[in-house]
Amino acid sequence: MNPSFACLLLSSALAFVLACNAATAEPAQQSAKVTYPHVSEAACPANVVSIPGGDGNQVTAVVRQPPGSGPFPAVVVLHGGLSPYPIEKLKDESLTRPNYTRFLAAGFVTVVPTFRSREENPQTRDALDDCLAVVDYVRKMPTVDPKSVAVFGGSGGGSLGLELAGETDLCAVVAGEPASVLFTGLMVRGMSDRGPAFQDVMRNPKKYYTPELQKFTRAKVAQIHCPVLIVHGDIHPLKIINQEIVVPELKAAGKPVEYIEYAGQPHAFWWGMIDPAVGEKVFDDAMRFLKPHLRTQPATIDESLIKRVPVGGDRAGKRKGKA
Repeated sequence: MNPSFACLLLSSALAFVLACNAATAEPAQQSAKVTYPHVSEAACPANVVSIPGGDGNQVTAVVRQPPGSGPFPAVVVLHGGLSPYPIEKLKDESLTRPNYTRFLAAGFVTVVPTFRSREENPQTRDALDDCLAVVDYVRKMPTVDPKSVAVFGGSGGGSLGLELAGETDLCAVVAGEPASVLFTGLMVRGMSDRGPAFQDVMRNPKKYYTPELQKFTRAKVAQIHCPVLIVHGDIHPLKIINQEIVVPELKAAGKPVEYIEYAGQPHAFWWGMIDPAVGEKVFDDAMRFLKPHLRTQPATIDESLIKRVPVGGDRAGKRKGKA
């Protein structure tokens, strides 16, 4: 190998390593300043429940609630992606994801379900029907005020949140960078999220937003009957479809929608792990948005049940960028 070329390769590799180290250093430094409430599992167990869904399907969810008999407000937290999560992952996230535990510590029942796959057919109703069954289950819980049930969903779960806002009774929905290629019907069977067709749709959604899809989307928007908060970074291409199609459609239909953009934030920032300070701000923004719409206000649980744990470290690093 040419010595000059070898030196070039070595210097490029070194630059890449230094860039990676720099990218992970800031969250690690921030994690020393920002904590999340690790709530005692003895006081607030992570209970795995099986909920009857449609077509005889059983929907798995992890439920945690504050001590006492309530009534409490509740938040249904919908994970991202198109595939179901295993029980172990649901439980781990309910115990350790900062903005999940912040809701619990603030006095919410937290319900973390999974749902059937949309990999083969992104437009199937299976996942939506599972989420509808979960919301119905939560409203009927004896410790929950049925008029104080909200949804907090991200990416694919954010798109489901928009669907639920039109199909069931919720007090409000918070959606983190909703994957609105699903909500609008732009992502269809046979379209891989890694393929060039999908990438072109993501970057040029208006080109594919046909009169038929406009009618399809507007019919869904017309059904929405609760306030919606969309929290968004300015990096992921989902900002194009949400800024150019979804938010304008909601506003044109007179729906109560708020859009907050967080500069420099990558996909999945809303869970509170990538940039701890911004993650905490998302929670604060969500609480400010939700409280006026809750009939039963949350009451912070006893501090003796909480251990304040720094956000970050290996756990956050492993999940960085995961929806």
